[in-house]
Amino acid sequence: MKKTPFLITIFLISSLFASAQIDEKAKKILDELSIKTKAFTTIVANFSYTLENKTEKTKETQEGKITIKGKKYRLEIANQTIINDTKYSYTILKDAKEIQKNLAANTNDKNSDDINPSNIFTMYESGFKYQFVKEEKQKSGAIYQIIKLFPTEAKKRNFHTVMLTIDKVKKQIVAIKILGKDGNDTTYNVKKFVADSKVDDTLFSCNIKSYPGYEEIDLTQ
Repeated sequence: MKKTPFLITIFLISSLFASAQIDEKAKKILDELSIKTKAFTTIVANFSYTLENKTEKTKETQEGKITIKGKKYRLEIANQTIINDTKYSYTILKDAKEIQKNLAANTNDKNSDDINPSNIFTMYESGFKYQFVKEEKQKSGAIYQIIKLFPTEAKKRNFHTVMLTIDKVKKQIVAIKILGKDGNDTTYNVKKFVADSKVDDTLFSCNIKSYPGYEEIDLTQ
């Protein structure tokens, strides 16, 4: 009988600790964001991509464009284009005049370590704990909500924290910052976001004949 109060105390402490891992405000924001994003048939976004290492004092920014239709995507950044038709991934390198063909990553794998273009707007849906940080009013009048994400299986990830910035009214992601374990921080700032526009499937196909003078390197074997 003497052990009962002790066991009950341990149980209550454990329950309270588990509850503390669920930030209800953050969950509500992310749930609303997820519902709206999943309703889009297509997404076309222009963004800036910044890679920064404060230790080495390096910072590089590039402009890019991402087109998403289901699990298919086309990413254009710097002098390369990446096309993923869900079966194969093609990396078109303009400077080298090469097209590298590879097997597409399994974008349905919830345990995947990758944050890739097809899931960049929905990557928070699984594999993370989350914490509401604050709201910030912008000069434009828009209100941004900041949420931190922490991977539940941290040892399997090459980053330790993801910072989401969300437009409160539009319920859209305006910035994603990924803090890497190697000291490299990656930031995506969305400059233009267009949903449900008409996107032809040919945008996600790659025909070597359309790139005269390019060498195709097959890495699928």
